[in-house]
Amino acid sequence: MKHQKLLSDAPIRLSELATLKEVSEDFSHLGQDYILSHITTDLSLFFSEEARRLDGHTMIVCVKGMLKGTIDLETVVVPPLSVAFVAPDRVFHILEWEGQEHEAYLLFLSNKFVYDLNIDLNAIDTNIFTSAKSVLELTGDQVDLLIRYFEMLHKVASERNHYNRHIARALTSAAAYQVMAFGEAHTAVESNKKSYSRKLAYVRTFLRLVRNNHRQERAIGFYADQMFISPKYLSLIIKEATGRSAAEWIDQYVIQEAKNLLKYSGKNVQQVAYELNFSNQSSFGKYFKHLTGMSPTQFQNQ
Repeated sequence: MKHQKLLSDAPIRLSELATLKEVSEDFSHLGQDYILSHITTDLSLFFSEEARRLDGHTMIVCVKGMLKGTIDLETVVVPPLSVAFVAPDRVFHILEWEGQEHEAYLLFLSNKFVYDLNIDLNAIDTNIFTSAKSVLELTGDQVDLLIRYFEMLHKVASERNHYNRHIARALTSAAAYQVMAFGEAHTAVESNKKSYSRKLAYVRTFLRLVRNNHRQERAIGFYADQMFISPKYLSLIIKEATGRSAAEWIDQYVIQEAKNLLKYSGKNVQQVAYELNFSNQSSFGKYFKHLTGMSPTQFQNQ
């Protein structure tokens, strides 16, 4: 089966998403800081056959209809009244949008704009990662609240004054905190809040470290040292909090990145092995086949 191709090897920048305006009921952007789109038509008209790797943070709020797609080749379903997050450089592909009515909001934030915020937006993802999901289901009232933030961001983008970027940063930070509150409330329903919060802090730190270092480091000992705890204790708390072992999380990040590179980068197996810090192509091949059931070449050519 022929795989989808990226529009280019480099991540797509926000400025390249202006074509979203063609399918948007409302569309706004604030320089190179963010793009906000309100879509009530079939989103496949924009995404068509292409897989995308965006140079920024992406939030998709599905109001009506059900979005189906992939993030790093993993199937994702975004039902009505839910929000999905795509971290920078993750490959995502929207396959279809089911339902008689369609409505969604897409917010794309540049890495620089996120860096200038006074919060870590990756914290939003952490609550979702701990339950192995990239989608957070919301109530109607919660979606309505997020839409109010989006409407204010639309308004700010339409005004030209030297305060609007400061206002946009404050609104985006408030919306992020709000989503984190939604995620924590959802988590509290599933587990004891007091006991879970400490584990969540460890999980958040561990996943951040893995996210930043998985191309070079695959040993649990490296991450345990960074957190000043023993590898055994790290493995225990990650398993208890997420249902997956620390080694499984590391392997998942490495394998997802390996699949992305094999499918989309245009690099050969030896180059991918080098980029992921394997000693040679053979050791990478054994690692990849052990976790996927096929060789890197077989996966690349399927």
